[in-house]
Amino acid sequence: MTLKNKTVIIGVTGGIAAYKSADLVSKLVQLGADVWVVETKEAAKLVTPLTFRTLSGNPVITDLFSEELSDIPVPHISITEKADLMIIAPATANIIGKVAQGIADDPLSTMMISSKSPKLIAPAMNNNMWENPVLQENISKLRALGHKIIGPEVGWLACGSTGSGRMVEVADIISKAVEILEASKDLVGVRILVTAGGTKEAIDPVRFIGNRSSGKMGYAVARAAADRGAQVTLITTPTQLDKPSGCKMIVVETAAQMKQAVMIEAKRSDAIIMAAAVADYTPLKSQGSKIKKKDRGLKLKIELKRTDDILNELGKKKGNKILIGFSLETDDLVDNAKKKLKDKNLDLIIANGIEAFDGDDSKAVLIYIDGKTEKTGPMSKNGIAVRIMDFISTKAKPRKKENLPVLLNMASKVSC
Repeated sequence: MTLKNKTVIIGVTGGIAAYKSADLVSKLVQLGADVWVVETKEAAKLVTPLTFRTLSGNPVITDLFSEELSDIPVPHISITEKADLMIIAPATANIIGKVAQGIADDPLSTMMISSKSPKLIAPAMNNNMWENPVLQENISKLRALGHKIIGPEVGWLACGSTGSGRMVEVADIISKAVEILEASKDLVGVRILVTAGGTKEAIDPVRFIGNRSSGKMGYAVARAAADRGAQVTLITTPTQLDKPSGCKMIVVETAAQMKQAVMIEAKRSDAIIMAAAVADYTPLKSQGSKIKKKDRGLKLKIELKRTDDILNELGKKKGNKILIGFSLETDDLVDNAKKKLKDKNLDLIIANGIEAFDGDDSKAVLIYIDGKTEKTGPMSKNGIAVRIMDFISTKAKPRKKENLPVLLNMASKVSC
């Protein structure tokens, strides 16, 4: 087991546990990782940049405008773009607050907000600080965003107190880092079909029956799947969203077109996530020209017919495929979603209210086939997409974990 070809950014902040970060950098380098260290000015007073430069073999970032970085164009972008993982160890209350609120006023917080790589945060502080409700609210927000939090432990603290706030051991951080790096490509070889957006059913050439779906949830799911190595096909209605990289895209407009594309692509898919809002009804007849006001008087009657239930048809012929749906309800959210889960033969359903329309966040409930129910609270759609991929990973391609203690022992025996 090696971390060769993996780039890891280590953020070091001004906690006394910064001395442990030197060991963390050393062990990651011994495992083959390309390690870049970013120090806050407070951290640099505890462990000198020269120490981390010697251990990592790379310039230590304390100032984005330093001469040492002059050969690296826009360092907070070019370095974070190649990173497979960002770790903050130790993470003080200050940096946790900055990251949670999107503040970028120093090199580390700027690189955190610039990076799309997974984030691992190891808090370390006084127990009273850790128990502060504002700090806990920030931690909850980071978890909801998909950041991984490890620790802290209960133990003797530098201030002389005993309590929760001690940074976890380096071996634990490396174990978690390896787990994240493995998970980042755990869907290689898995074929995933995702639908997104809201269909439009034409009344006449300029009017249609539709809904308020933005497509953001489906695009987040497609992006999360591609990021983890899956072969992704995204069937979407036209949106203003950027195409997720690494995905095959098929653009449709109506429910009938959506069904045709889905049924073709479903045959070669291992998992199907139906995030699109497909219209339940379509006009019985679409007018060939625009309906004029003078032609319809005070009232306009439009006869509607049911569209085909794509999810229901997929459920009937699911076989070994993983089938995931969404349920948007205004009443009895969980009960209605559970019924849909059963009726349509789903493995997982994500239930949310109308507040999910067009927003970047959702207060969703994940209901699994085994009866487990998970309330996410307000969570980004990207975070929900990660949860969905975690579930698919356990069902579609179980991974055999390496013997991490052996790995860590091997690293400790390698000389600098």
